Amino acid sequence: MIINKDIMRDHNEHSVLAEIINNGPMSRNEISKKVGLNKVTVSDIVGQLLEQRLAKSLGEGKSMSGSSGRKPELVEYNAEFGYTVNFSISGSQIEMLATRFDGRVLEYNVEQINHQPISVILKKMDELIEQLPDFHFVNGLQAISIAVFGVVYKNQIVNSDFVDYDDVDLVDYFQDNYHVPVIVENEANLSAIFEEDFSKQELQNLVSFNIHEGVGAGVIINAHLYTGNYGQAGEIGRMLISDTSGTHQQLTKLPTFDSEWSLNAIIHKARVIKKDKTYSLSMLIEDYKDHDDQITRLIDDFCYYLAIVTSHLISAYDPQMIFYNSPLIDSLPEILKNIQMKLTFLPLVPPLVMSKDVHYATLLGGASMAIHTVLHMNGMRLIFHH
Repeated sequence: MIINKDIMRDHNEHSVLAEIINNGPMSRNEISKKVGLNKVTVSDIVGQLLEQRLAKSLGEGKSMSGSSGRKPELVEYNAEFGYTVNFSISGSQIEMLATRFDGRVLEYNVEQINHQPISVILKKMDELIEQLPDFHFVNGLQAISIAVFGVVYKNQIVNSDFVDYDDVDLVDYFQDNYHVPVIVENEANLSAIFEEDFSKQELQNLVSFNIHEGVGAGVIINAHLYTGNYGQAGEIGRMLISDTSGTHQQLTKLPTFDSEWSLNAIIHKARVIKKDKTYSLSMLIEDYKDHDDQITRLIDDFCYYLAIVTSHLISAYDPQMIFYNSPLIDSLPEILKNIQMKLTFLPLVPPLVMSKDVHYATLLGGASMAIHTVLHMNGMRLIFHH
């Protein structure tokens, strides 16, 4: 078997860097033992990483108890190699998160857009980048990620229910203006990446169930993001809610989970119930906690249909864990207990848990994809922090 030396060299370099990112600071000897490479090779690679300033020296570490001689030099990942800018675009707002190269947050901003045209959105995104401070890192901006509520295929937006992108190519626009890699991905997919990459618990198979303005699921299978043939995997908001009246309606007339049980749909239902056009999510949460009968029935209905979709996700993907990303469920964690009780008839239900970060999950998942891209380490497990 012939192995290309350049490919082998790249593999070795990435293995050493991944070890430093995930387990540093550590000595060259420790790295050598962990990755199974000889000390000369590791020392050469570490020297190169130090020269590139992807790693930095911490000086001598602690020697073994009772040992004499020179203490080993420790090296760690340089999280200030550069920074990423990560956007999330919904119908109502743009969020922007700048992160170090280890995922830690540098700056967060949000701008209301209220369904404005893409030309206005792009201008606001440019302004958010321009307003960032000088972080005094080794390098400046290294990559941009953009999370969208819609189907994405091969870094291009296929469709979106919330923003008319008007044939604007986001990748070309930002690459032309900032000369860095640009990643566009579905927001639920990025939240799934967050749940895997910002945890020391290695999950091979998981689902991230997002309920915001729209509904979607990000799916990780065998430690890789699963998007399906054309990027439509996890589009559970499009699932039809079947009619049990006994009459067969045209499928196009059946409601979807998105139209009935997205966060926007739930608030709309509550406004109709309360006859109050200003009724908000915070008011709904308070009324539920105060045992308001009408709102309690609404949330019980939500739990019923959420349990049905959850059972479909379990049957389809058999995940180790299902994460729920929703401000409603985050404020009312008893919803998950309700779903768990409704699913006791299933032989095996994976843990149903809240996202580790409902607010930043999608943006941090974008940061992970951006960092992987810049380091040419797509497909390798890197453990980030926030």
